Amino acid sequence: MPVSEPRLAPVEEKDIPEKALTALEPYRNPHADGDIYAIWTTLAAHPDALRRFLVFGNHVLGRNTLSVRWRELVILRVAWRAQAEYEWLQHVRIARRAGVSDDEIRALGRPRPPGFDATEQALLAATDQLFREADLGDPEWKELRDRLGTEQLIDLVYTVGQYQTVAMAINAFRIQPEPDIAALREELPLPAPAAL
Repeated sequence: MPVSEPRLAPVEEKDIPEKALTALEPYRNPHADGDIYAIWTTLAAHPDALRRFLVFGNHVLGRNTLSVRWRELVILRVAWRAQAEYEWLQHVRIARRAGVSDDEIRALGRPRPPGFDATEQALLAATDQLFREADLGDPEWKELRDRLGTEQLIDLVYTVGQYQTVAMAINAFRIQPEPDIAALREELPLPAPAAL
């Protein structure tokens, strides 16, 4: 549910220390005059932690051994589970670029999402279990082990953990989506939570 006031105000670009500003250079919104995304200007209130956080985040988003499609399915599932609207809307845009259809995106807001192949179903079930229990049961592990390589298994856990952390920051700090991202509320709003 959108809220009107962030708990932490985004830091103005002129007030972000130079090292953090340099680290944030790739995180500019091309649809909003090149402004740095609100998630990052909010976290810039702790610039040293932000720079370190970006190192891990860059691996998960840019060097992940999961395909971009799989990564985005997992991230959107975490966003839905956490009810992190900013994360959902931001990754709707990225998922679309990765070839995820709008129907598939909508399905991610259902307890047992239809329309995905067996490997994707296993990834989504594992995402749910990791989110809920911070663990994988033996049957789920075997299913994934039969389908993914070791680095992919590690990156799956990293992706769920990274985006669960981001979702917590979004929700706790009440980070607001930029107007161009908020516009996606009309097309693909964050689905309401459901019992899983």
